[in-house]
Amino acid sequence: MRWYDIEPDVCMAISMIECASPDAQVDYANYIISLIKEKDTDMLYIKNATKSNITNKYTRWYDRNEIVSRAFSYLKETAKDIQKEVSLEVLAYKNRKEAVA
Repeated sequence: MRWYDIEPDVCMAISMIECASPDAQVDYANYIISLIKEKDTDMLYIKNATKSNITNKYTRWYDRNEIVSRAFSYLKETAKDIQKEVSLEVLAYKNRKEAVA
């Protein structure tokens, strides 16, 4: 089981990002990074997440882009309640963008 399959909202957000265009994936990833930096003031895991990205480079679909990989590493390492909150906000962000388009 993948780390994001545990929480349905996280799984839905990641699946939505996977199906998006590469440009949209980067946009969502930047949004995730900004939300996590805003909500998780601890973020001691960032150095480990960066090392993990280097180790796992190109083994997962989201490792093809450094920004997307970093965003998902942050999301994976943050607290479960923040994962859920960020995922719900990303889904709402997607809906707002679609409503404008």
